[in-house]
Amino acid sequence: MSAETLTQVQALTPDVAAQLWTRHVSVHADEIHPMQLREGHRLQPTVSGPDWLAEFDAVSSEDTAQAGRVARFLSSHFHAAEAAPVFFMTSRTLAYALTPAALAACWPCLLAISDEGPLLYQPATGNFVYFSPQGVLAGGEDGLVPDS
Repeated sequence: MSAETLTQVQALTPDVAAQLWTRHVSVHADEIHPMQLREGHRLQPTVSGPDWLAEFDAVSSEDTAQAGRVARFLSSHFHAAEAAPVFFMTSRTLAYALTPAALAACWPCLLAISDEGPLLYQPATGNFVYFSPQGVLAGGEDGLVPDS
């Protein structure tokens, strides 16, 4: 990952990550991971994306990551607020904030941290994307975007 891209990625403290999760994902204490969200949770995917797993195995550089179908899907999904951060959440207490541009460049690096069903969420738009452990990308919009 380039130094410029790295400056656009910030690890959140566990407390800040937990506040983000509670506000935007779930207030239920037993829902501590995206794969533990209850059936019928409001973050239900409505859009399918490309197979991230096949592309992940083929990516060898940041440029390759940015040129692929996964990066195009992520960029189109989070395009409405380019400056607004996207949060990569692997659990209630582990999250990273990054720009949409950094996301397109370093999504394979994030999945190296966790590929166990992480969630991307952009509070400014309410858009979200799940990376399923089976390689499926799926997303949608929760419709509960806070007032600006």
